Amino acid sequence: MPSWIETAGITALWVVAIVRVPQGIRNREQRPLWFALIMIALAMSMHLTPVTAVLAHMVPGAHWVDLTTHLFSIIDAAAVLWFILHAAERHRPATVVFGAAFAVMTALVLLDMGAPPHTRNQIAPSTATPSVPDSYWWIFFAFHLAADTSCGLVCWSQGRRGAPRLLRYGLRLFGTGFLLASLLWILKLAYLHARSAACASLFSPVTGVEALFLAAGAALPVLTRIRTRRQHQKAFRDLAPLWRDLTAAAPDVIFGPGNRLHSAVTPLQLRLYRRVIEIRDAMIALRSYVTPAALDLAHQHVPRYAASGHSAEAHITACWLTAALHARQGGRTPEPQSANLAGPGAQDLTAEINHLLQVAAAYRSPTVQAYKASLLETA
Repeated sequence: MPSWIETAGITALWVVAIVRVPQGIRNREQRPLWFALIMIALAMSMHLTPVTAVLAHMVPGAHWVDLTTHLFSIIDAAAVLWFILHAAERHRPATVVFGAAFAVMTALVLLDMGAPPHTRNQIAPSTATPSVPDSYWWIFFAFHLAADTSCGLVCWSQGRRGAPRLLRYGLRLFGTGFLLASLLWILKLAYLHARSAACASLFSPVTGVEALFLAAGAALPVLTRIRTRRQHQKAFRDLAPLWRDLTAAAPDVIFGPGNRLHSAVTPLQLRLYRRVIEIRDAMIALRSYVTPAALDLAHQHVPRYAASGHSAEAHITACWLTAALHARQGGRTPEPQSANLAGPGAQDLTAEINHLLQVAAAYRSPTVQAYKASLLETA
């Protein structure tokens, strides 16, 4: 597999981490996972050639660069494990997680100091090459393996619970990324044992795929928000023609004078919610203009166009709204209306929006235009 996968994966991880900055800062529940994402991206970036080149100018000697990155990765693994456990509400004393990390770091430093003079902290291809002892690597890899496996299992466990579908998928992708990290440490343990070039060739691509899974898991909520926003934008636009006609006939239902500046600073979801309420209030205000004859004509007219189910209900609603607007514009005096024209109402905002979108679509349909022509003929 090509080596660019590692760079692409880490870059994707940083892009997602940066995009999630606002959510990570504002949302207290999302903050631990965001911190974990930042720490993972930092730890992976420490091994990239441009980063190690910068560190070489800051730290005297390649040996100290290696030791510094190893010690930082231990802190990072402990922090990520702590953040994941905290986000999953599996609270563990910080002294346990970070105490274990401090013990591992102390052991690595002592093993490094006790080793013969060496220029790099890398697994030597031959035991004749001066380097740190193999126990250094066993401790280092074992800690990472335990931390990443724990994170992966916790994420997969949370992904099986009764969370929203996309959140479950995100947690599973995130958990798979951690389990791929565990695979990386197993490969490194195998390389430590056998010094096999076949194992070493897999380090970079496995790291890249791991980063891509982590980025995908973290990006899924972002993509969900983008999709939801687009749906709200489309709903806001599609409801506009119906809203304009109804509020022109019943201007008192509008909450306040609208202008472009006010709309620009008002969140889209709030504007959509207000539009739904104003349409509903206008429907209630206009229903007193519907005559029994116009309502009977609507019930006779709609079935001729083969509308059925909820579509038929939406077309009938659009028909009586058309009749009400016509009567209101003609100066007809409103009369008490006994029929429940507004319907029972939806149980949540999403269902209400979907219902009004069907009414708005029916309002512009040939069926309702034909009803309006029939209404004018009988007038």
